Amino acid sequence: MKLSNRVFSALLLISFIILATTTEMGLADKICKTRSDRFSSVCFSSNSCAIICQQFEKFEGGQCEFDGVFRRCLCTKAC
Repeated sequence: MKLSNRVFSALLLISFIILATTTEMGLADKICKTRSDRFSSVCFSSNSCAIICQQFEKFEGGQCEFDGVFRRCLCTKAC
């Protein structure tokens, strides 16, 4: 019985370590967003926004999101 408790404890400890490592790695994938300087109108197409952000502002991408009342182009990159 003692052996099975030790095995169970070891498996539980290993699963906690794996879970903690996986969660920590997920935090590194945070996305930073910045309002586009070049896209000045209301944003209707995330595709157009992404093109402006990538080609002219050197970001990884872009998407339309509500910034207050209006939809604005927000450029994105990994933090």
